[in-house]
Amino acid sequence: MWQMRGIRRGIGFAVTLAIGACSKNDILTPDLPDFVFPEDLEDVTGGTAVYAGAVSDLVVAMTGSSGVVLYSGLFTDELFNGSRDWDIRNVSPDNSRLEEGSSPVLLLHRARNSFEIAARKYASIFPANDPRIGEMWALAGMTYIVFGENWCSGMPFSDRSVEPPVYGGPTTTAVMFQTALERLTTAATLTGGNARITNLVAVLRGRALLNAGQFAEAAQAVANVPTNFSYDFLHANPPARQLNHIYLQNQREEYSVPNREGVNGLDFVTAADRRVPVSTPRPSASDGVTPQVFFLKYTSAADPVSMVNGIEARLIQAEAALRASDLAGWLGRLNEARGTVAGLAPLTDPGSATARVDLMFRERAFSLFLTGHRLGDLRRLVRQYGRSAESVYPVGPYHKGGVQYGQQVTLQVPKIEENNPSFHPGDCKVTTP
Repeated sequence: MWQMRGIRRGIGFAVTLAIGACSKNDILTPDLPDFVFPEDLEDVTGGTAVYAGAVSDLVVAMTGSSGVVLYSGLFTDELFNGSRDWDIRNVSPDNSRLEEGSSPVLLLHRARNSFEIAARKYASIFPANDPRIGEMWALAGMTYIVFGENWCSGMPFSDRSVEPPVYGGPTTTAVMFQTALERLTTAATLTGGNARITNLVAVLRGRALLNAGQFAEAAQAVANVPTNFSYDFLHANPPARQLNHIYLQNQREEYSVPNREGVNGLDFVTAADRRVPVSTPRPSASDGVTPQVFFLKYTSAADPVSMVNGIEARLIQAEAALRASDLAGWLGRLNEARGTVAGLAPLTDPGSATARVDLMFRERAFSLFLTGHRLGDLRRLVRQYGRSAESVYPVGPYHKGGVQYGQQVTLQVPKIEENNPSFHPGDCKVTTP
């Protein structure tokens, strides 16, 4: 029997069943609206449902209530005032947010598994040149990129979509990005000439190569991506599963946009940058003291989120130019990206190598705010640019509770992996970028 958990969770989002005339027996038969039988998955219609379910799994894993965007945002300088252990970077493996079903890592593994199973199964069932096959391989590659950016080198890749689970051994950061590139190479041959999927593959490929330190190759990968390209994660209200929780959790005052969090954080509030539109700070309803700042880019829980776009392509080219000491090309690409937002003045050269790197990553932070890029960028500042973790992550006294920021620099592997005979906690050091 072929089975995939993501089908049951995502199918209701994408498929509406038309109900016609029914017999008395039909009335007495229990309905299973959230279940697809294996025999119904062997054709294009079933494949469409599985494709939609896999996409839904990734949306939940990234922008859901326990998604990577929110928890990596807490872990860095994009969000605060939520779960303190995450905000101060001191998360234990038995943290409640690492429980199965609500853990960012387990949600992302589920999405990865959904795409890889579906892409292989439906390659011969979907019509020739159907771009959905390439899209699924591309999004499978994206999950490996997100793992490599956010989790420690040596984290296990276990399959929990089956019982008993199939445990995986430690996987290094380099292997995660290499695996992403392999998935994206496959995807590039299966786009069916669809420009949207071709551009999706190109930007993700550039992102993986940037993380791998292959800057010139990264720039080449995104060279033909239009600046106005955007691949959006879609949301809806209802169903509850598809809510945009970046908007919702901020509006509920679970999270606030910080300003210069922990000394090293960026001035996301006082910069008054149109890429990060925010409200005037006011005391939080939770304690009447902590500043509450609302992120105003989204106006409803049904708003889409641009997760892969041409602005990122220009930023990748800019960084490659900076690495090649092409200062004119660097500034030109940065200003091309800034030109997509009205009212942003062109940048000028700050004059020193250190200041240029600071400006490069500042531009990435504001342009890619709350899209799951920031933690990977902080790690790259340490790994590729020789910065100390203490100079890029929030440090010092936390804003309440009399505690200090911790030393973790990657997200935590859940305690459930202690049952994995192929993995030991020492394989995955959360204090090593």
